[in-house]
Amino acid sequence: MNQSTYFITDAHIINRVPKSDENIYSCRKVSVVPIDVPVFVAFGGEKTNSDKDANHYAKILETLFDENDISGINIYSVVYNFGSSDSKLERMHLFQQAGRKIKGLDKEYLNEKNTAKLKLMKEKEPIPYYVVKLFNVLLLPRITDDAGRKISLIESKKRIRKIKFYAHCHGATTIFQLGNLMHEKMINLGYSLKEINEIEKNLLVIQHSPIAPLDRMNFNTLSFASADDTMMNQYDQFSEYIYENSADIIPSFFGAPYGNICMAGRLRVQEFQEHSDKGLLKADSTDDILTPEGQIIFAAERNALLNAAKHSIKGGPIPSINKIISGNGVNFKYLKANGDTIIKIMQKDLQIQNLVHDYQK
Repeated sequence: MNQSTYFITDAHIINRVPKSDENIYSCRKVSVVPIDVPVFVAFGGEKTNSDKDANHYAKILETLFDENDISGINIYSVVYNFGSSDSKLERMHLFQQAGRKIKGLDKEYLNEKNTAKLKLMKEKEPIPYYVVKLFNVLLLPRITDDAGRKISLIESKKRIRKIKFYAHCHGATTIFQLGNLMHEKMINLGYSLKEINEIEKNLLVIQHSPIAPLDRMNFNTLSFASADDTMMNQYDQFSEYIYENSADIIPSFFGAPYGNICMAGRLRVQEFQEHSDKGLLKADSTDDILTPEGQIIFAAERNALLNAAKHSIKGGPIPSINKIISGNGVNFKYLKANGDTIIKIMQKDLQIQNLVHDYQK
């Protein structure tokens, strides 16, 4: 690629609003997100490159909250413009930085041409501009005052607790980079590492079929996915084992070393749809759309989103994973026990003790 033709990445944010003559699609572009009201921000997949696409995610959240009598949540959604960048190369680079080995067909994608393109991407945008732009709108005002200075730990935690993130697919990649950028910025502002960790863990993130190094997320993150999802490769022995044995994966929760993720072997009745996030709403959670296992995983994810929304309104410390996920037929202790059993079987099958780091360089 000729460097003179490189177009940097970009992003903007839409706000879900009532339909009107001015906002016929019930959304509007915004440049500011308030820090003192309950906020939910959706980060869609890599194809979320129009207001219409982003509005799809915002509408899902709005409908979900309406179905469960939750009001007072301001809903936003992100629109990407990847310019001359390659979002797949961006994700693969992050996994490489996390020490993962790229294998199989994805390794073939890192051919000479794409390796050169990735090098150019990093030269032009050491941190993708779209990530910087989103950070400046969504997170910087929650850790600085009007003059750009550090604020108190109490005030920053209060502001951070008001905002929640929902991610699908590449959205997790975006949030992963936002977390890294926020961590670096807080160090530069003079926050201590203890303060940084405390602030980061007060931002609750709910993810579906995420593609990012889940064990390296800075924020308080819960993920939900199908073991049979061919797109959600974590480039480690855990994800490889889960996929190869997906038919035997009952609804389970796998803890922090594996990314705090709820999974089951197959979530959908229809084949080749395991990466989809369709299943949160009443109309999409029926027997002809979701398997019995899928209904459990989506019920857990629904609980997480609803409890996250309630927390944005109520405030206070972030609830435990047990309290966030449990209820409406979902038993976290049951999911965790299943996950613990599967990990033991996996460790025995592979005859190693540290599966998560086995693929590290």
